[in-house]
Amino acid sequence: MGNLIFSCIESRIEDNQTLYGCFKLGPFYSNQGLTIANTLRRLLLSDLEGLAVVFVKMEGVNHEYSIVSGVKESVLEILANLKQIQFKTNSIIYKPQVAYLNIRGPKIILADDIQLPSQIECVDPTQYIATISSDGNLKIKIFICQGKRYCLQNSLKPVFQKQYRKMLDLKSSNYLFLDAIFLPIRQVNFTIEQNNKLNKEFIIFEIWTKGGAHPKQSLFKAINEVFKILIPFRKFYSLQKVQTPKYLAQNYLNIKNLKNSNREYQNILSKIESAKFQKKLFTLDISNLNLLISTYIFLKKANIHTISDLLKKSKAELSLLDGFDNELLYDIEKNIINLGLNLKK
Repeated sequence: MGNLIFSCIESRIEDNQTLYGCFKLGPFYSNQGLTIANTLRRLLLSDLEGLAVVFVKMEGVNHEYSIVSGVKESVLEILANLKQIQFKTNSIIYKPQVAYLNIRGPKIILADDIQLPSQIECVDPTQYIATISSDGNLKIKIFICQGKRYCLQNSLKPVFQKQYRKMLDLKSSNYLFLDAIFLPIRQVNFTIEQNNKLNKEFIIFEIWTKGGAHPKQSLFKAINEVFKILIPFRKFYSLQKVQTPKYLAQNYLNIKNLKNSNREYQNILSKIESAKFQKKLFTLDISNLNLLISTYIFLKKANIHTISDLLKKSKAELSLLDGFDNELLYDIEKNIINLGLNLKK
């Protein structure tokens, strides 16, 4: 297929709950692009894991049609607002995580007021939950799970009561279940770009996430899902073995590997020494780096969009930016060093 391309053309933060990335993927033989693009799009929209509020326990509330004294919103409205909150994590969540909300009025309650487990963050801390008056008190126990697609409350309730009753102390019946939507991707578009000179195709993907997932990592995960689905079928495939003298086969492989490794080394060396290659490297969007989503958002908000923008900053300059910490610095330096580069002194 020639030199493979997986490149981020553009990325940006569209708003507090939307990340955008545009990627070029290929080359593919004629008519392969559409098949692969459709498969990846479907997996992106339906098979990636996300976090969602699954059920809650509100003090003094027995059902969703209740009204909490001193709270402007009804219980149904509060549940709807909690359902809209997007979460993010760098960990795999194996069991329900518990978050807490315990607020006395008067106050406008936002997502930032939720006390979350250490491995979970809120995508948009300014997301509205409720308003309580001076005599109001809102106390909620929130259960967050990781999953795929969506689950209706009618199907969730018996599962959680059976599997997690003892662990989560589900003694009472006043737990309110939500229709959990785990989907981390908001929208996916693609176009097929023809390269008549090479007689090959490239896929241009546009991905919008809900802020809890990085567009690039989401595309990687979708590609990995394809392998997970198809690789088990390899056991049904077999080739008739050709009897070749062992020493001849080994000599042939050694010579071939030596030629290939030398050719690859020369190609890589010539690219590195090329000023044109360096220029292209520096103009790459930072989404081409393997950054944590928190690091990516931090840099984008600081108007650092390309590798060149990043290399213009020293550690001291980065430390002056709002939200900077040592974890971000480690992630940035690790990625820059992997390119054989360093931050400005």
